[in-house]
Amino acid sequence: MVKETNTKLPKIGIVDVQFLVNATPSVVALRQEQQGKLAALQQWVNTANGEIAKLSGEEEKKNLAQKYKVELSQRQQMMQLEYAQKVQNIDVELTNLIAKVAKEDGFDYVFAKGQVVFGATDLTPKIASYLKK
Repeated sequence: MVKETNTKLPKIGIVDVQFLVNATPSVVALRQEQQGKLAALQQWVNTANGEIAKLSGEEEKKNLAQKYKVELSQRQQMMQLEYAQKVQNIDVELTNLIAKVAKEDGFDYVFAKGQVVFGATDLTPKIASYLKK
């Protein structure tokens, strides 16, 4: 008696990750938010430079410039941390969405579009439609 083996080939999908990232509304909003924060930070730097320029003593200027330099560094670091956390959250959401669509459609594997040359189904349009909801 010949034993039957399951020879079902895996169902492979691909996604254009960069396209999906650019199509994600929260990424667009995050970019706009960052531009606003950078503009506000630039305005703060301009104000700080103006205050330093108003001072007459070199020692006073040096001390105030050092104070602003430390504060600028802290503000930049805080912005970077907040941005990194938001990017990480978006990455998790997008990864979960890709996994959800893959499972719904019975895919065994999903790869980035550039990693598979032939023989995979592009899930990008379906996932992008979920992003618009």
